[in-house]
Amino acid sequence: PSGWLVLTGPSGCGKTHLSAAIAGACIANGQAALFMVVPDLLDHLRAAYQPGGEVTYDELFEMVRNAPVLVLDDLGVQSATPWAEEKLFQLINHRYSAQMPTVITTNLDPAAFDARIRTRLTDDALSQVHYLESGTDSGLSGLDSLDLPLLRRMTFKTFDSRLLASDSDELKEVQNAYRQGMKFAEEPADWLVIAGATGHGKTRLAAAIGNYCREAGRPAMFVVVPDLLDRLRAAYSPSNPRAFDEMFDQVRNVPLLILDDLGSQSGTAWADEKLFQLLNYRYNACLPTVITTNLTVRDLDARLASRLTDPQVSTILLMGRFDFWGKQTPDRPTRGRPRSR
Repeated sequence: PSGWLVLTGPSGCGKTHLSAAIAGACIANGQAALFMVVPDLLDHLRAAYQPGGEVTYDELFEMVRNAPVLVLDDLGVQSATPWAEEKLFQLINHRYSAQMPTVITTNLDPAAFDARIRTRLTDDALSQVHYLESGTDSGLSGLDSLDLPLLRRMTFKTFDSRLLASDSDELKEVQNAYRQGMKFAEEPADWLVIAGATGHGKTRLAAAIGNYCREAGRPAMFVVVPDLLDRLRAAYSPSNPRAFDEMFDQVRNVPLLILDDLGSQSGTAWADEKLFQLLNYRYNACLPTVITTNLTVRDLDARLASRLTDPQVSTILLMGRFDFWGKQTPDRPTRGRPRSR
């Protein structure tokens, strides 16, 4: 074994089975290997701090970080305390610097991790990142609109700014949206919110981003918000919550999620809550997300609005001279912090 192997994908796609098989094959060939579930590892390290334990903290940490082959399962599900984050970084950085064979599984996109860990997981000189798809039907088949013929044709090459603008000022606005959309597609990070009235190219731009990522070999899911909520409702059953949980988990952890037409869904309490849970999870995990909407800030649910307009997370693109901020706040910025390249 050499280098790093990072396996990412939704729950149930086989990451743990594959990584355990790798560890088992190493042991069968006489190569020492250690398999650790990340939350369990951190619990063991915390317990080792207590006096009287069979193994001291230093002994345990040394054994893990210097294992000839180490498998870290479920990176990203641990409690994100400063202590836990620092210990994980120390472990990962040591093995990165020593170029020790390591297998890591996670249901998060590598882009969602802290920059120190992300740069090590995605270093092409050491690490191979593989995205696994669920082998079971989670109930999402047919939901991804990028599979539809019309949206497959919506690419950056077919995006014609002139058809979406009525004058020179609008043309500049659309061209800026195109550039920002391309920049996001090349390196998806944080959130991109595309706001505008119907017919001004929001869906075209969002689909172009998704198609670009797919052509580059990166997973992307494009869902129309009302369709997603309908599918979630159909899967929901108090007597059998597993189907719903698996579907919801797959959507909220997809490496790039494109939510089209936010605001066109029926505003039931259940729908509003599920939508908030989905977006709040991706907000806290900093997962790349594209959202299109024809709602203004004042029309959005207050909890969603605070996340969609957070300048530390969201870049906001306006199309068709859309008054997203409302007439009472005309000077609000439309773009968040600059994206690192």
